[in-house]
Amino acid sequence: MDDLNHVGEKIKTLRHAFGLSAKALASQAGISPGMLSQLEKGSTQGSVETLRKIAKVLNTTIAALFADEPDRDAETTHESFLVVRKDQRTKISFPDPLYKCELLVPDLQGEMEFVLVELEPQRVTDELLPHTRGGEEIDMVLSGTISVQVGEKCYRLEEGDTIRFNPKTPHKIENKTDQKATYISIITPPSF
Repeated sequence: MDDLNHVGEKIKTLRHAFGLSAKALASQAGISPGMLSQLEKGSTQGSVETLRKIAKVLNTTIAALFADEPDRDAETTHESFLVVRKDQRTKISFPDPLYKCELLVPDLQGEMEFVLVELEPQRVTDELLPHTRGGEEIDMVLSGTISVQVGEKCYRLEEGDTIRFNPKTPHKIENKTDQKATYISIITPPSF
């Protein structure tokens, strides 16, 4: 099953479990019923923000929408469940070509999200977005300079600088420079 159909089926299953009609879920998530129908049929991917809104209504995470249900009873020590080699990282795709993200953990089934983010030069956005659940987000700049706006305050971070905040607070991370910037982000609980 491809990812689009898998996510769509998961949304539909959760919607039914919550006893919601398609119209009710669309309304609560602030999206059109047509968009929800396309997502459930697997004919569109939907933006990260659209999936985040749906996940919030369904009391889940984006990661859970994409996750295959692992056999939790079968404890494994196979390397692929423990180690992520630099040339085998899972890339998370976004519609924004100036924002690239790679998982630094084998999957998003644990208690935290650990990702490497690359921001191309002049990657700016007007959107201040919260994650669906609170917890902590910690970002450490590996190279370049990023601007992190948390609520009304903006912080300029350079190589080696770190910031910690509640990811439920509306925020955005930008690269307003002419150089590529990379940072490591740790978020708990996972938001993807």
